[in-house]
Amino acid sequence: MASGTKHFLYNRREDWEDMGFIQGLSAGDGGLCLENAGEGTYISRSLDTLEKGTVWHRLRLESTLPDNARLELFVYCSDEDTAPFPGESRQKLDDWLEKADGKAREEFFRRYGQKSWDDPQDLTLYGLQGRYLWFCLFFHSYDGEAVQVHSVKLEFPRIAFIDYLPQVYRGADSRDSFLARFLSLFQSIYVDLEEDIDQMPARCDAAVTSPEFLRFLGEMLAVPQQGLWPEGKLRSLLKQAAGLYRIKGTRRALEQVVELYTGYAPRIVEQFEPASQPIWRQDQEALERLYGKRRHTFTVLMPGKAGGPEEYARLYQIIQSFKPVDAVCNLVFMNDELILGQHCYLGINSILGRSRGLVLDGGAVPSAPYLAQSATGGRTNEQSAI
Repeated sequence: MASGTKHFLYNRREDWEDMGFIQGLSAGDGGLCLENAGEGTYISRSLDTLEKGTVWHRLRLESTLPDNARLELFVYCSDEDTAPFPGESRQKLDDWLEKADGKAREEFFRRYGQKSWDDPQDLTLYGLQGRYLWFCLFFHSYDGEAVQVHSVKLEFPRIAFIDYLPQVYRGADSRDSFLARFLSLFQSIYVDLEEDIDQMPARCDAAVTSPEFLRFLGEMLAVPQQGLWPEGKLRSLLKQAAGLYRIKGTRRALEQVVELYTGYAPRIVEQFEPASQPIWRQDQEALERLYGKRRHTFTVLMPGKAGGPEEYARLYQIIQSFKPVDAVCNLVFMNDELILGQHCYLGINSILGRSRGLVLDGGAVPSAPYLAQSATGGRTNEQSAI
């Protein structure tokens, strides 16, 4: 860590379930949650630092706590993994917690816990010393609003800024002095900033950053229409953004963006391509209707299964934001209806078949090829813009 300390961290469902005892709460990816009015309890298993006499440093807890709710934290710390019980010999605390009921667990922490806090957030643990530590969280909701604890982070051993000052400031009791406690405020701010800086590479990685920061990355990279992109597809787009910006406005960039968004590879026909063929002079009117009259018009052909009218409108907006400024886009969702003069393409949404031989009055009529439809599903949509 940036501060030189080690830590235990609870921030995943597996952490809560495998490293503690849950009663009256639900554990999920967002943390522990008390969803209805009532109470719930979470007790950790022993957190072992492997070193006796460890001085614990800091506890940070992230939570969502409504006004009419309460969260209590109790901490028990010891150099032994056993604990005394009235009228009984010492027992291994983890084993006892696993067998005890909820009331007995609560009474133990209320009686033997060395530290307790209401509505904890960022705490110093300088008074706690021992190899093992257990913490207990009591959830209280009085009007049914959800109470959530998203993460708990415990840091050890204690590292104090006063240890870096000249000897005159470091007497026998310097770590518990007013100066040490005063400096701990600035130490917490410094460590938090240092950790934020250390985590910047991960935050700027589109594959692992949080959904909130993902949208911020999109704004930093000036990704247009990012609100139209689902989270997973936006992550893929941002990972390729640098390469796409180098070729933005080209056919290859449009092909990559459309395939990223729809999952289907488009076919792009630029107006000058059919216009340069001899067939253009033979049927110019039909080809102009299909591919436009202007040389800076291009047609994007998509299979009909790429979606309906809503997907068509979203895709058209995305294409508009990645095409050249003066280019005109004609977006077509092809279908399986065989209509000559429309967007019917051999080998794409139609096939060339062959009829069987026919016999009339003893004379055979040779078979001839015919045009058949190929099921691609969907519907034809066309739209042009200037």
